[in-house]
Amino acid sequence: MPVLLRGRPALATEILRAVRTQTIWGGLFLLCVGSRLSTSIFYIEDPDSLRFALSMINYDVPSLQPHFPAYPVFFFIAKAIYLSIDSYALSFSLVGGLSTWLIIYLTMALARINITTLLGLTIAFLLFMNPLLWLMGNRYMPDVMGVAFAIGVLWLTAQQNENRVLLGFALAGLSLGVRLSYAPLLLPALLCRWLHKGSRLRFALSGAIGVAAWLIPLAAVTGFKEIIAAATAQGHGHFVNFGGTVFTEPNVFERVVRLMESLWADSFGLYWPGRHWLTAITALTLFGILVGGRSTLLKNLDHKLLFGTPAFGCLLYLAWIFFFQNIVHKSRHVLPLLPFLTLIIAVAASHLITHRSLILKIVLVAFAATYAYVTLHLVIQHKKPSAVAQVYDHLKSREGDGLHIVSTPLMKYYLASQGLDASYTVVRNKDDLEANANVVDPMGLFSVGSPLPNRTAKSTFEFYHNPYVNRMWPNLFVYEY
Repeated sequence: MPVLLRGRPALATEILRAVRTQTIWGGLFLLCVGSRLSTSIFYIEDPDSLRFALSMINYDVPSLQPHFPAYPVFFFIAKAIYLSIDSYALSFSLVGGLSTWLIIYLTMALARINITTLLGLTIAFLLFMNPLLWLMGNRYMPDVMGVAFAIGVLWLTAQQNENRVLLGFALAGLSLGVRLSYAPLLLPALLCRWLHKGSRLRFALSGAIGVAAWLIPLAAVTGFKEIIAAATAQGHGHFVNFGGTVFTEPNVFERVVRLMESLWADSFGLYWPGRHWLTAITALTLFGILVGGRSTLLKNLDHKLLFGTPAFGCLLYLAWIFFFQNIVHKSRHVLPLLPFLTLIIAVAASHLITHRSLILKIVLVAFAATYAYVTLHLVIQHKKPSAVAQVYDHLKSREGDGLHIVSTPLMKYYLASQGLDASYTVVRNKDDLEANANVVDPMGLFSVGSPLPNRTAKSTFEFYHNPYVNRMWPNLFVYEY
């Protein structure tokens, strides 16, 4: 023990504990950033990612680069990094790594858990290795940063210090410029705190300042009328045309099934019909962990966290995505719920670490091993081009022959925006497809997605990626005539 600390064991212990804590957090920070950078993807995996990639080059809200609500706070941070390292792929991964570290840190801060404890280390492992969180950390999307902002708001508004609460309201305003659709998760906490003792006017002003910090620059760059037009068009389109809401995908049973699949299979790499048998081991061992640790769950979980405003926020958000988000085709909407579900698993798992039962410890090790393996397997698969990226590469290789492509508007956007030189015929439905069935062109004629009716293709090409890497267009066919 250093001379200056002799005779003061309590102080020495406190300092050593602080050093150990900072060392663990520092190591975890490097691990989060390094792992996400090393698994960066260098292709455009879907149309949503394309919009954000294009926005790094030319931020243009009326041209849907990116689509409304324009994500100006996320763009500002990602663009600053992009200008520094000149790679949008690495920029998105760096943002994902930083955001993942913040999610782990803020989740433990919200639940008042020290990372040096078994529970803290368990939470860190589960969130770091979470398959959906890792995959989205490499996507050209703002979702992971949005989760970090949301957890930060919940943590700050739960503080007793009014200045921190004010900062929480300001952060809530900023978060709308990162991921607007996460707002329902925050509403109960913000409303409860606003109704509680304190300066309501100051809270409201703080939130307004957070919104103004991105809305005013956005209006200056884009134009207020243009913002209103984009918001109106995108809002109407999202809810009644292409957004995958209950109005456009009204099958309630399918929505329930897909939501369960998102929370179970996509979020934690667990078994679902059609998946690898190894995921069944992950699911069975997780069930064993929850059963074995059931007696400690209600005793050790923070009741304010489990039954307080964060829980109400989760329920409200769950209802929001069920009715008004595209949960049928996109699993990423469940992302903000993962920290809270992870807390439940972590409490049960950390209890088993010190349990006397050898069988329960084997179950725990088996879960950790298969959970990590499934995640790493998905991450490695993610580095390979998605089905639509393979379609683009295939057609690009035929570009010199001259191309005439029959496709949906979204597919045309994906291909044309990346510079695929071709003549395009757009089909929006079956009637359009039949109307263009007899199209004749001396160039190479290709139909993407569906075959042309009453015609025999000269060649058929199939492209595939694992739907648990990305649910959008996991299986695509290209027909050559």
